[in-house]
Amino acid sequence: MKKKNKKINIKDMLIKVVLLIVMMLTGAVIGVKMVEKSNLEGNSILELVLVFTVFYMAFIIQIILHELGHLIFGLLSGYEFISFRIFSLTFVKENGKLAIKKFSLAGTAGQCLMMPREDSYEDYPYILYNLGGILMNLILVIGSFIIYSIPKDSKYVDMVLISLIGSGIITLITNGIPMKIGGVANDGYNLVSMIKNKFNRYCFYIQLKVNGLMSRGIRVKDMPTEWFINDWELDFSNPLATSIKCIEAAYYHDRLEFDKARECYEFLINYTPKIAKLYENEITCELLFYEIIGEKSEEKINELYTKELKSYIKASKGHISKMRIMYAYNLIIEKDINKAKEMLNQIKKAEKTYPIKSEIESELEIVEFIKDNYID
Repeated sequence: MKKKNKKINIKDMLIKVVLLIVMMLTGAVIGVKMVEKSNLEGNSILELVLVFTVFYMAFIIQIILHELGHLIFGLLSGYEFISFRIFSLTFVKENGKLAIKKFSLAGTAGQCLMMPREDSYEDYPYILYNLGGILMNLILVIGSFIIYSIPKDSKYVDMVLISLIGSGIITLITNGIPMKIGGVANDGYNLVSMIKNKFNRYCFYIQLKVNGLMSRGIRVKDMPTEWFINDWELDFSNPLATSIKCIEAAYYHDRLEFDKARECYEFLINYTPKIAKLYENEITCELLFYEIIGEKSEEKINELYTKELKSYIKASKGHISKMRIMYAYNLIIEKDINKAKEMLNQIKKAEKTYPIKSEIESELEIVEFIKDNYID
């Protein structure tokens, strides 16, 4: 495996700088307006606490409404509900009822997952589902602005309205303007990619199908291989295309064919730094795991298990796959039985709250594989 040298993407950097400036200016204007409205007789500390609290709560409202937008417009488009997440609080459909689980994804504050009912990617609607969150944020911004424009006596109501407008504008910018944030493609990026390229629509469709079926308890290894294994010539720097290759790797991984899974991930890692950072981190995690249970090269493990990856694994510690990786690392490399047992206990605890049924089943099977092969 040889990673390409990282190059600075001037275009992406300029876009991010411009967006940062716009968001800072928006935040500054909104902050000044809110402080003016607070007018708490010169108590600057209390003013700042109130301003930040209201603005933070407004962002929470925008996040919830954004995901509700995907849910509402997804249902209107005929999609099937899979899960709804705000931060780590996740609602899933389980045996026809809503159940509360825990899950988080680095780089995202919320997520609404739904599955198309259509059996053909050419027939499924994708525009409204992707625009749903942005439309809900826009409706709230416009509604808040209209109410704010009406004269009223309550300064606190105006503070809330100003914060909703400001947080809404920032949310619209970060979700509507096509870009990747924290390695995750936003709604605008996905939508433009799908409008431009028919195959990107296919990739998005398969991604939704696979996620939906996994949540139902269907293993990747039991899904039709023609969905994700083919000799396609794709631009794997696009997150939608990257996802297809990752599903292929997951298929082999689920079958315990780790060498084939490793080949898929090594193929993708050569697209660094063009692939999304989130995918790069996930791929590196699995390559680390395969090295741990394979050659166990100290040099290779140190090359993969960098300070950056350690931070990512720590931030993703709620993922059952990261628990499995750290279980293998502590057991095989560190030979720390106590830490390995601690990870096993975390895995057992996660079984009760983890939202993806088939992933739990797969990970438990791999843990048994590790026990059978590396415990005397």
